[in-house]
Order: sequence, then structure tokens, then C-alpha cells
Amino acid sequence: MAWLKTAASGTVCAALLSGTAAFADVTPEQVWQAWEKGYETYGYDVTVGKSDRAGDVLTISDVKLVNSVEGSSFDMTIPEIRLRDRGDGSVEASVSEKMTGIARADVPDEPPVELDMVMTQTGTKLVVSGTPEDMIYDIDAPKITLEMDQASTQDKNLPIKIWLSMENTTGRYEMLKGDADSVKSSVKTGLVKYSASGADPESGGTFNFDGEFTDVTYDGNFLLPSGVPMEKLDEALNAGAKIEMAIKFASSSHSVNIDSPDGPVSQKSSGEGGNLDMTFSKEGMHFSGASKGSALEMTTKELPFPVKLAIDSADMDFMMPVSKDEAAQPFKAKLSLNGLTATDDLWNMFDPTGKLPRDPATLAIDLSGQMTLGADLFSPEVAKMPSPPIEVKTVDINRLKLSMVGADLNGTGSLEIRNGGPLPMPKGVIDLTLSGANGLMDKLVEMGLVPQDQIMFARMMLGLYAKPTGEDAYESKVEFKDGGEILVNGQRVQ
Repeated sequence: MAWLKTAASGTVCAALLSGTAAFADVTPEQVWQAWEKGYETYGYDVTVGKSDRAGDVLTISDVKLVNSVEGSSFDMTIPEIRLRDRGDGSVEASVSEKMTGIARADVPDEPPVELDMVMTQTGTKLVVSGTPEDMIYDIDAPKITLEMDQASTQDKNLPIKIWLSMENTTGRYEMLKGDADSVKSSVKTGLVKYSASGADPESGGTFNFDGEFTDVTYDGNFLLPSGVPMEKLDEALNAGAKIEMAIKFASSSHSVNIDSPDGPVSQKSSGEGGNLDMTFSKEGMHFSGASKGSALEMTTKELPFPVKLAIDSADMDFMMPVSKDEAAQPFKAKLSLNGLTATDDLWNMFDPTGKLPRDPATLAIDLSGQMTLGADLFSPEVAKMPSPPIEVKTVDINRLKLSMVGADLNGTGSLEIRNGGPLPMPKGVIDLTLSGANGLMDKLVEMGLVPQDQIMFARMMLGLYAKPTGEDAYESKVEFKDGGEILVNGQRVQ
């Protein structure tokens, strides 16, 4: 999927056109100097064909931005940038309606991948005001589109097209200058739409997917140390860089259609809103998000009906260190899927008489603990490693829950991980509770899905390693000892 990586690089680079404009001042010359500095901060070489001041307008022509990082590059050409002194201490900025670029990426054992890009904006209004020390950048963009086409490679043609559109975008960037530039941004977009299509010339297969997000809001806070290139993320974070982003949307819808020799596949999904928060700093990276009212429908030739699933809500929370430290640092990983349901058509495939409870299912995992990191996570050194130099020291199971088809499993625990041997060895205790297991096994036998002798073995194991606490309810204490010994309710199993 090298084309996807390259496409993402192009999208980010295009976004710099608006994002770095926050580095503006209150005169046209100061605006352009600040833009140049901003692009260089993100690792771009900037060349200008011509710069001309006529009256209150500074025109910069044939601007080329070039960025090259470890086997990939991005070149962008802006025909013209106009910066007009409005006479009131502010500057109006405009760029050409169309801008072009080429993204390239080397792929191991394959020809290089190239994407041609065209960025189009219509009716965009950009106004910079404030003071050199506190600059404010206001944007009003009725529509911005980004189109990318994969160019032919040396020995095969892979037609891939990507399209992105943002409508009714308004917002503000504010920057405070100092030893580290502080940038605050708040942007709203009424509609974000995207599509992609491609074909495999060898198999003859094709794919198309598209989707949209409504009422998207973005808030960001950036602390950018002066003189540190942001493309070297490990150096920037160690120098004190901090990136905070919060994204919300009101609704979403997506569709995927694949036509391959194995048969067509179509998928539709939708959601009633969600959010994603991200933080990067020397102290660690943190991702959290949530969604609600998600629905999925998929059709394949293997099934005579569409597969339909729905989830009332889902959320995740992930945090881990990014900086090298011999001392243990905290991490956490949380995921929950609440109210997972499927349509009767799917249930009836293996339960036509409706014997199994079809209540909404729940899955929840909540882990935290301590780990050490042997090198900066975003350093070139780690990028060349097969896996990051991470050692988990402790794991706390704050919550483990799986509830479905009438059975309910819950667990908590705390483990210390010994990393000295050929394999990590845990030491600690996990407490488990289980209810509804016997009822579920009875129904599986009655339905003919599991033979009676296998259920008898399962009941025997349940009796050996689980202690009854009520009607069809059990609990178990799993102990991990030194030397690899494992006890369940005091009985040795290893």
C-alpha cells in the first residue's frame, strides 16, 4: 500500500499551505519572510522565480517547495502568491487558484511510486492582522479540493485516483513568537468529502471507495522550538515541541466497492458523530476517541443476504512514552465496544430457532502499567529496527469484560513482567468471574453445534479450575509464580 503512504504525505504537505500561513506578519514583506521560515521549519527548500512590489501589492511568482526525507520526496509549485497591504495594519493574502505537486516514494524491490497532485481553491479569503509578536490569521474558504493520480511506474501502470474536498471552511490561527513559537488554531468545516479508485492490471480487479464527514471542527495547540526542523520529530520533541489536536464531527458515511476475480464485495457504514484527540510531547503520545451510532452493512457472493452490524458506542484511550529513559514510564490501552448487535438474518445462519440470547454484546479492555523505552520512538535508529526497543515492566488489568450470548466474563489483575530470560515471564494474580457458561453450553448441545462429549470435557475443566459462587456463576484466581509456575484456585496447571 505504498501509494496510500505517498498520498498521505502529499495531503499533509498541501495542508502546510494553509497551516504555515499562521507565520504571517502585518506587512507584505514580513508575511512572505515568515512563510519562508515556516516552510523551512517543516523541512522544505524554497525557491522563488520572481518577487515584485507594485504599490500596495507584493507578488511572488513561480514558488517551488521541495522536501526530501529518506527515500521519499514532495515537490510543489505555486504559480503566484499575492500579498496586499490593506492600509489598516493587516495583509490580505491570496494564491493561485491551482497549485501542482508530485509525491515520490521508493518501494523495496518494486519500482518507485509517484502521485501527481492538483490543489484547487476558489474564493478563499485570507487576512493577517495583529502585531509581529502576536499574529492572527483568519481564513474563509468556500471550497478547497485536492486531486491525486498515481503516475505510471517503470514496468506497470497502476491507475489510482484520490480526491478530497473541504467546503465552507472558516477559522483562525494565532501565533505568539518567542524562543518557541506558540500556535493556536480553531477551524470549522461544513463538509469533508473524499473518494478513491484504482485497478490491478494483473488480476483485473478494481476498487472504489468514498465518504464524507459533516460539521467537522478542529482545534490545535502547537509549541514549536525555533531552529528545530519538525520533520525530525524525535529532535523536535526532545527540544520541547508539543502538538495537541482535537477533532470532532457530527456524522459520517462511507462506502467501499471491490470487484475482483473472487467476486464483488460492497460495504456501507455510517456514524452519528465522534471525536479524536491527539497529543505528542517528550512526555509521551496520547490518543483518545469515541464514536456513537455506528452501523455497517456488507454484501458478498458467499452470503445470500447483507451482513448488518451496529454498535451503540465505542471508545478508545491509548498512551505510551516516546522518549528514551532507563526508568519505567507509564502506558495505558483502553478499548470498549458497547451494544454490538447483528440482524436476525446473520443469527439465523447458525441459530435458526432462536435458542441463543441475542442481547447486545459488550467488549471492554482496560490495561495500564509501566514500560521502558531503549531509544527515542521516532528516531531514525528505531525506524530501522524490526520492532521498537520496548520492555513492559508491569501490567494492571483494570477491566476485562466480554458479554454475549447469555454468558458474561469479567476480570481484573496485576502482573509484574520479568524480562531477563528468553521469553518475558509474568508474576502476579488475575481474578476472573464467569456467569451463564452452563446455560450457554446446554444451548450449544441442544442446537447440535457442539458434541456432548466435548461439552462434558468443558464442564469438567470448569469444575476443576473454577469455584461456584451461585447459580451458574464461578470465580477463579490465576496466580503466576516465579519460575513459570501457574496456579488456578491453588491447583498447579504448569
